[in-house]
Amino acid sequence: MRELNEDVLRHVVRYISSDTLDRINSCHPIFYEEWMKARYATLVFSKRDKEMKRLFEHLREPHVAMHVKHLIMRPWLVQPRTKSPRSRTENLIVRFLELLDPHYTKKKAEQRLQKRLRKDITNVTTAFQHMTKLEDYSLEWDDSRGFHPEFYKEFLAPALESWSSHLLKLSLKVPPAMLSALGHVRLPKLETLVFHFSTSALSSKDIDSQYEGFVVFVNNLKDSLSSLSLLSSNTCRELDISRMFSKLGSFPALRKVALSIPFDGAHLSDPQTFVKFLEKHRLSIKELDISATRCTPRSTPGDPEYHNWVQRIIGSLNTPFPHLSSLGLALRPLRAPLDVLIRFLDMHSSTLDTLKLTDRVLSVVDLREIFLSLSGSALIPTITSLQVKMDEFSATSLAQIALLFQDLKSLKIECAQDPSRQREVNIRKRGVTEFSANLKENHEAFRLWNLQHLAIAPSEYHWARIVEKDLMGCMPDLTITDFDV
Repeated sequence: MRELNEDVLRHVVRYISSDTLDRINSCHPIFYEEWMKARYATLVFSKRDKEMKRLFEHLREPHVAMHVKHLIMRPWLVQPRTKSPRSRTENLIVRFLELLDPHYTKKKAEQRLQKRLRKDITNVTTAFQHMTKLEDYSLEWDDSRGFHPEFYKEFLAPALESWSSHLLKLSLKVPPAMLSALGHVRLPKLETLVFHFSTSALSSKDIDSQYEGFVVFVNNLKDSLSSLSLLSSNTCRELDISRMFSKLGSFPALRKVALSIPFDGAHLSDPQTFVKFLEKHRLSIKELDISATRCTPRSTPGDPEYHNWVQRIIGSLNTPFPHLSSLGLALRPLRAPLDVLIRFLDMHSSTLDTLKLTDRVLSVVDLREIFLSLSGSALIPTITSLQVKMDEFSATSLAQIALLFQDLKSLKIECAQDPSRQREVNIRKRGVTEFSANLKENHEAFRLWNLQHLAIAPSEYHWARIVEKDLMGCMPDLTITDFDV
């Protein structure tokens, strides 16, 4: 029997599902290789158990570890085993030793803890050494719990240095005390950096001191960095990223900038530092994403003007970004005038193709105000992907979007209205929903619309699946998916 050409098999294997590969991986070396790639491409180290122990044993083999492309490291807490005396004699010995040293039991527990830590570190670092093709590394600390400094001393700087020749993406959320080690790390190939601030109740002075090494680390990426994402949450009480932006240099290859902070703006007391950073990279930036999270409890009240941080940023950018194609924007404050947004969108109407507007609920009237120019034509005719938050999902609003964005291919709508109310509106009467009836009334708006992807949130809006056939009757190429797809 003639064997199939290997090039043909490599092409065929791309279309074989992972479940099928599980069954046939032993039939041919190419199937086995593809199965190994799929199985080990992304790994998560997050706990100390028998399954993880078996995985570490597999990863001791270089031909296994070489398939790991993305590693998510979530250091765990190690609990020392309590060792009770097994006999009366042993119990007497322990009591005698405690008389000689009151801290004897505590010291023995610490010794057992250190022994387990060393064993875990050895298992992990041995696996690291064999990951010769790792491209994406995430080190994630759960800041609601404690941590073992020993883990981060080994899993941060030493690990990064061992992958310096091939690491392309790095995502970090680590205890601030561990960041100083980054100052001497060089990653000449790193293109994407995602950093989560986690300062808890640290004072401003301590934050500046402990994050100094991180600033040095970022500046050392000047020749390779193309995507920078900085994120903070409401657990960072005294954080002010303004000072960090004032210390960042230039990154000639920077294409994407993302900033996410609590909506009160206290983490960016001086938005002009961020504005200057953006303007410094105006000619290279293609993607800009500014989002907001929950508010931060602070020891002292912040300046009320902090709330206008988004408005102050986009209002201060007076010169267009010539290559800006993707924009994500939190519409904060929620009742702020829309003129600043309209002006910024107008400046980039010829380049934008992806737009995401979050936080603020927009009505159909708002959409027309934002996206319809004074001449009555669409303000941004080039948009192919849109995400907005609206009061409800209706055929009327969908028709308005179709008229405003005739080239739209992907649409995500986050609905603010109570799903139970929305379901009541769409109760079927005589076999036809009100939604479907309105859809037919607006069929002219959809006649030439080639929307291909629609997602509705929250997930309770499963009724959208009910009218999927009606929607596809107007838009044959449409696919309805979950919001996060």
